[in-house]
Amino acid sequence: MKKITRYSTPQKGAVTVLVALLLPVLLGLGALAVDLAYLHVVRNELQNDADAAAMAGARKLFTKGASALDWSGAATTASSAINLNRAAGHALADGQVLTGYWDTTQTSKGLQIFPMTPGATDAPAVQVTLGKTEGQNQGPVRTFFASIWGVYDKPVRVTAVAGVHSPSSAALTFPVAVAQCMYQTYWDLSTQPPAPKVDPKTNKPFVFEIAKEKSEDPCAKGQWTALNFEGKGANLIDDMIAHKPSLFDPPPPMLSVGDQVTMESGAKTSLYKAVQDCIGASSNPCDLVVLPILEQVNAGATGTIKGFACMKLLGAEGGKDKYIQVQMSNECPSLQSGGIGPNYGVISPPSLFK
Repeated sequence: MKKITRYSTPQKGAVTVLVALLLPVLLGLGALAVDLAYLHVVRNELQNDADAAAMAGARKLFTKGASALDWSGAATTASSAINLNRAAGHALADGQVLTGYWDTTQTSKGLQIFPMTPGATDAPAVQVTLGKTEGQNQGPVRTFFASIWGVYDKPVRVTAVAGVHSPSSAALTFPVAVAQCMYQTYWDLSTQPPAPKVDPKTNKPFVFEIAKEKSEDPCAKGQWTALNFEGKGANLIDDMIAHKPSLFDPPPPMLSVGDQVTMESGAKTSLYKAVQDCIGASSNPCDLVVLPILEQVNAGATGTIKGFACMKLLGAEGGKDKYIQVQMSNECPSLQSGGIGPNYGVISPPSLFK
């Protein structure tokens, strides 16, 4: 039987040709990966710089005791902060700073520039825009290898918005709640920032009374409450007024707009004395307090939280007429809080808006 010999077609050099053909593509893809990664790094640097500058400006919007927002101070601070940062190895010299209002619900998109009338959901804000573009901050970002594709540089631009707002949740420690309708009488939402209404007789915020045992006015009496601390009764409330460290370690749980709070059905005379002692204490923890605003306040009933109020406690009377004397304020210190809610004098620390 005759043996059949098979001969294969020579393939020598085929891989070399294939590599030669694919080499430009492989190099191009590698170059694209390197340059895209570098562009991402520069973009992140610029975004961090814009965030920092916007936050610096937002911190200047509110000044304790001021009757108006410091728009110019916020813009100047944000502009100065830009020059303290770097991107792509160079100090930043250019940036755009705008001030205005940010709709926290984003029904109105973007920063709202003056002239405009802010609404209930609008928060004062600072917007910072940074870029490495033609004529800005040493120009567009230069590429390393993408020039083989005809791409020699790439512009990068970022924006950050930061502002101040009132919280929708907070950790509360003072055991009194007040009615929302009280604020129609003593709080002015039409000013920017919102502030206590001024008594024309004294040219100072109105002085009035809450937690009045004999008051029939639901908008004036306020009511004692243990908030959401475990336990009930006047003994627990006494401990809250005295700010006993053991009661607040760990910190009290958060209450939020929409949560319900149960009112006490009565009050001991000792509670009013405890408030007066707290006001007179050397550390004065009862000078400025944050209270929940409820839709309705009735003894022994449950009310829904609508916001958080800042109150300055002036004194307390525990005799025949039991009450706490207060003024509304917008100077409460920052507290453990979160979210965005209506402004009744409590302001959260500045935050970035998305």
